[in-house]
Amino acid sequence: MVSEEIIDIPPQNFYEVIVVGGGTCGLAVTARLCEDCPGSIYTEDEHQRFHWLRQRGNKVNLINHNVSSKTKFKPPGKNNTYIPRRKFQPSEILVLDIVSDSFMGQWNNQFHSCQIPYLRSPMFFHPDPVNVDGLVSFAHLSKRESPKDIMEIKNVVGKEYSKHQMKKLAKKNSKKFMKKSPVPSNDGENHDKPGIIDINMRDWKDFYRPSTPLFKDFCKDIIERYQLQNCVKKDEATKIEYGYITVTGTNETGKGFIITTANGDIYGCKICVVASGHRGEINYPIKPFENPHFPEGSCHTTHLFTNQVQFLGSELINKPRKSKSRSIVIVGGGLTSAQLAHVAANSGIDKIYLLLRGAIKIKHFDFHLDWVTKYKNVKKSAFYIKDTDEERFEMIQEAREGGSFNPEYYKKISKHVKEGRINLMKFTTITEQRWNDASKTWSLKLRKKVTSSNSVDDGHDIYEEELLESVDYIYFATGITANLKSLPFLEPIIKDHPIDTVHGFPCLTDDLQWNKELPLFMIGKNASLRMGPASANLDGARLGAERIGWYVQDLLSSGKLDWTCKSCNFCSSESFSAGSEKSLEAKLYTSSSDSETESDEEIEPTSFETRLKLASGQLNWYSLLENEE
Repeated sequence: MVSEEIIDIPPQNFYEVIVVGGGTCGLAVTARLCEDCPGSIYTEDEHQRFHWLRQRGNKVNLINHNVSSKTKFKPPGKNNTYIPRRKFQPSEILVLDIVSDSFMGQWNNQFHSCQIPYLRSPMFFHPDPVNVDGLVSFAHLSKRESPKDIMEIKNVVGKEYSKHQMKKLAKKNSKKFMKKSPVPSNDGENHDKPGIIDINMRDWKDFYRPSTPLFKDFCKDIIERYQLQNCVKKDEATKIEYGYITVTGTNETGKGFIITTANGDIYGCKICVVASGHRGEINYPIKPFENPHFPEGSCHTTHLFTNQVQFLGSELINKPRKSKSRSIVIVGGGLTSAQLAHVAANSGIDKIYLLLRGAIKIKHFDFHLDWVTKYKNVKKSAFYIKDTDEERFEMIQEAREGGSFNPEYYKKISKHVKEGRINLMKFTTITEQRWNDASKTWSLKLRKKVTSSNSVDDGHDIYEEELLESVDYIYFATGITANLKSLPFLEPIIKDHPIDTVHGFPCLTDDLQWNKELPLFMIGKNASLRMGPASANLDGARLGAERIGWYVQDLLSSGKLDWTCKSCNFCSSESFSAGSEKSLEAKLYTSSSDSETESDEEIEPTSFETRLKLASGQLNWYSLLENEE
């Protein structure tokens, strides 16, 4: 349902596209909309082919090259001329970000809080819409190929092993995988699937990780290339509605999005893209923490990344205690928890307890290697052809398997544990908690699973309890539960345009659109059911931006985003539907094109049309032969 009320939007607050979120996904989709010749999903051979086709233009018959010479190829467009895809201008796009007035604000906060020197993702994961090797080229051209700027991801590509060694390794891993044992996985075991990891040896250079400064400079280069410096405004979208809009001072009117912000501003747009990133229900998996005493007693990593709390900040240091020693608990088994523990150990915190509900998982990436290696298209195809979104969700869960350390941080944490700086507590949960208002500290009762020789024999787990006293602060690195309904700014859209969800993820179209009628798009984690387990990562940002960019630019080029004119007697704002109805000019042109096509068909039908008429009975063989004579 669309509100019948017409909202007046001043020209300075009206944009063709508004992107909610200025992170990596927001940058990827904004840059893609401003690029009319994308190519980041193509290989070098495909790039050469496209370049050859572009040079020759309409001289190349791509469709009817095997048909009779009498058949005429007619490219789309008026007078058989090619209509190029139109790109958006930076001035037509607004990006609303809750953290910063520039791109990557929350991203930079996260990397600063965790003091992350290198990205976890390989070099070919980035938001550049033009070249999949853009980051590699940038490092080469700027002469930043030293270990300071790029780090090799070892034991992934396999160039360290001979073919004979790889076969032995595969056989060894297969035996380990087949061996059944009730004992939990040993620490240090790689949780990527066993066997040979098939990777094209020619691509081994791609399996390097960029440093944080290198990736930051690369994103800055993308922003400057597309002149996106002034696109981002620091503000929070509090409500998104879909209704009729009139741009004051002009004759433009049509259906679009009305976006209200925390600063009290009201913006209008024709296309809206939600790239909200880490938004949703904060995951407090430990039941006793109904009152986490935020921010004086605990916080979640999302509070750190949005600058609501500083890691090891005043909430921890300014405790009402005489002793200068401090103790903290970090809950979580993902890479962020390891990074925070490493920073705390290097900062001199006396007692650091790192709590994991299970064993340590070690993986190079957030998902298994077979999603990024030589035969990744096999996994992606298997994902795309699933019959239901439930099956896709199960495949995502299988690929990600919860939080994991990468080998680099596993070594760092192991070193801190050996030196006594970190107390690593696996298979541990908090069963009871008590908050002391006077000292501003926690008393925590833990339940820890113990593995002994007796438990292996009888198949039963043995647990013991432990008490932690005077804990100054708790940092939860437990992630976020996907829940579309937890995004308050989408409540009007969800109410007026209901959408099916699976475990909190929306069931979007293949173009990442809310539905076929509503030009609202989602990218990032919320697009997981269409993009797969890499949706929330840099790879998903680029591929998702390509899907959205291609579809939206097609709407723009075909005139489907053109609005009606209030003074025109032949148009009505009530009958206009953005993305589904054509403008008056497009309707007139379509009618003209149809008549031209009909006359052309009467003069010289194509062989396909002739066969179609024969099959339908509109033409018989006798008449055809008579005409040939």
